[in-house]
Amino acid sequence: MSLVKKFIEPKFRRQPLPFRSFFFEDTVRTDHPYRMALHTYNQLRETSAGQEELYLFMVEDVIYSSLYATFYEQLLFALKDNMSVARDLIDTFEKDSEERERLIAQQTEYHLSFIINEGQCSGCPACENHNDVFELVSLFHGGDFEFFKTLYLGMQTIQFTMEELIYELAPENSEWYGSFTPDNILEFRQEIIDFVENKKAC
Repeated sequence: MSLVKKFIEPKFRRQPLPFRSFFFEDTVRTDHPYRMALHTYNQLRETSAGQEELYLFMVEDVIYSSLYATFYEQLLFALKDNMSVARDLIDTFEKDSEERERLIAQQTEYHLSFIINEGQCSGCPACENHNDVFELVSLFHGGDFEFFKTLYLGMQTIQFTMEELIYELAPENSEWYGSFTPDNILEFRQEIIDFVENKKAC
């Protein structure tokens, strides 16, 4: 999935997604995903040696969060198709977090190297997926700090949103499972990105 272009084209929806309200109804709560994303950005800025290091860390985290989001999406799709064992799926997903994070960190390293090397790769385990980040190569070398800051905040917000949805809300709202379709999740992700971009524009 492209990280640069919009995830989906706008389309008419007769009814809002049933699981989206928790994100939009109380945006000022201290644990709102966007506020948590801002907090992680401020922490990253404070611990970075300078803007160049912050820039690199943001790009790395963008890749990591994007890869992680695909795992969250696959779990949501599985909940839709296996409602009777939904809690077991969530528990297993949580237990497997250490191995999953290790794999994602490896993939992130390969993709970051590809971007830093101007889209060149002599061969790595992630070669077949480098196209997913190819559009970032020119933007990275163009030094577009504000673009990556917005993308960082967007992907961090998506990650915190998915964590809240899966671990805190989904287990108590099984009536949502039928709405966890690829199109609906993609639309929800785009709504989150649009929300972050609007916040940045204010």
